[in-house]
Amino acid sequence: MKTKSEGPEETKEVVVRKVCRDCGLLHEEFVPQGGGRDEWKAVGLAAAGIVLIVLIWFFVFRWGVPLVKYLSNLE
Repeated sequence: MKTKSEGPEETKEVVVRKVCRDCGLLHEEFVPQGGGRDEWKAVGLAAAGIVLIVLIWFFVFRWGVPLVKYLSNLE
């Protein structure tokens, strides 16, 4: 990927180069700047991962630890 920066506002154009299946030549595609949506998607996935880890810990300590204690006392 190649980025170009212009002026003080720092607008960036992202160019993706791909090899064509039909002709075998290199073609360039300009990728639109829709970064805001991707950033929120990453934030949402991170938050969902944290919530999933908290739920796993909750279930482990709620039912897993008492189950292990119960099974260890069965002699």
